[in-house]
Amino acid sequence: MDNARKISLPQSAIPCITAIVLSIGQDGFVWPLAIPVFLGICAAHLGMNLADDFYDYKTGIPNNEIRSTLVAQGSVRARMEKCHYIQSGAATVEELKKAIAGFLGFAGLMGAIAVITQFLVNGMSAALAVVMFAIIGLILGLQYSGKPLQLGYHGLGELVIGLMFGPLNILGVYAALTGQMFRPDICLFGVGVGCMVTNIVYVHSVMETSADKQLGKYTFAHLLGNKTAQVLAIGVLAIIPFICLLVNIAVFDWNPWFLLSAVTIPMSIFLIISTYKFVNNIGQEDQPKWWMGPMGDWDSYVKAGMDWFLIRWLLARNIVTFFCLITIVVKVITLFV
Repeated sequence: MDNARKISLPQSAIPCITAIVLSIGQDGFVWPLAIPVFLGICAAHLGMNLADDFYDYKTGIPNNEIRSTLVAQGSVRARMEKCHYIQSGAATVEELKKAIAGFLGFAGLMGAIAVITQFLVNGMSAALAVVMFAIIGLILGLQYSGKPLQLGYHGLGELVIGLMFGPLNILGVYAALTGQMFRPDICLFGVGVGCMVTNIVYVHSVMETSADKQLGKYTFAHLLGNKTAQVLAIGVLAIIPFICLLVNIAVFDWNPWFLLSAVTIPMSIFLIISTYKFVNNIGQEDQPKWWMGPMGDWDSYVKAGMDWFLIRWLLARNIVTFFCLITIVVKVITLFV
């Protein structure tokens, strides 16, 4: 679980829970499926994390001299060696393969429960909808680092993550619970969530473009090129969720109370401004404020020299978390009003 980076689970679990809540009361909704669907999403996420390790290891890892130099310079990416358990001999490649098969096999079992249930309750088209999203997710997940596409090696990794944890996750969960293959308002909401999740990994890439280049990692930040475009992209990704939400309210009759999620806008503004100052070496105080949400054991982060990174990474994580939690609360309240 540690090597599978369970710390990243909220990126998939919270949007999954949001999609479950949005499915309540919809035609074809089968509430007992919420448990296997949630467990399946989490297991698939962990399995894909390990698959990413496997492909990275097979592709080749930068030598220890480069990594040690970058660590000394404060690079967080260089510290986060994903394949350390293979290099240290704590686990073998064969054991890693078995772990991947275990996680993805369990996810497949949970998916099979959803497919069979939807077939029995809502028919063949509902079952095929679940299968379709599962297959797309599997292909994208494996091609993130795996051949032939290796999307994460061509500057598209952040966008793939946003697609998988956003619209694919939201629509897939909705289909698994209701049997409905597509709903435009649910898709729009998923796009918004996906943009916020993208910012979690993208802001890291913006802060570490130089270190990533030395490590042989080509990110979306490298694809965009100059610093202005890189920071502007954070702003675009931050505003799209609210555009999607406004469209859902105006066109698809969503409750205006969903706009309460706009309380996250100051957090997004701070994320944009602070990242701009960071990449342009403009001095500022990286100190958490109460309205930024939980930041963990901040003193320990400062001592470890990771505060400059974590204040933005955790802030980006908190933005999508609060956005989804507010959506959940508003949806639950409107169900009983």
